Amino acid sequence: MVMQGNKLKVFIQEDDKLLQKRIADDLKEYNYKLHFFSKDDSVFDLLKFNPDILIQDYYKNKVINCYQWSFPY
Repeated sequence: MVMQGNKLKVFIQEDDKLLQKRIADDLKEYNYKLHFFSKDDSVFDLLKFNPDILIQDYYKNKVINCYQWSFPY
């Protein structure tokens, strides 16, 4: 698990700039370092960068907690 004080690396697939701002506002109180990517980007390509959490669709709760796996696929 991630040590307390370190920020979790969170990748979010979202193209809409307005929704990116809304998501950033929603998550600002958490210990997250947010990175936004296009929905066209491959999930498998993004997993190569070892995110702690990958959010495919924020408003449909499609979230992958990568830090729970020993090795991301």
